[in-house]
Amino acid sequence: MTYGQYVMQIRMEMAKELLRSSDLKAFEIAERVGYADPNYFSFCFKKQAGISPKEYRAQMRG
Repeated sequence: MTYGQYVMQIRMEMAKELLRSSDLKAFEIAERVGYADPNYFSFCFKKQAGISPKEYRAQMRG
């Protein structure tokens, strides 16, 4: 695992926790985990988790 992959993994774990435990918007979560561009955050999240942040939140709450 490269340093970049490690950082992305840590950021995505933090994002997943925020998606499960808060009502923050996706762009707010993106900022909190270190992504200035919410679209890039969503792209990276989907690449790592296989689903979008919105879909992840719906699955975790549903």
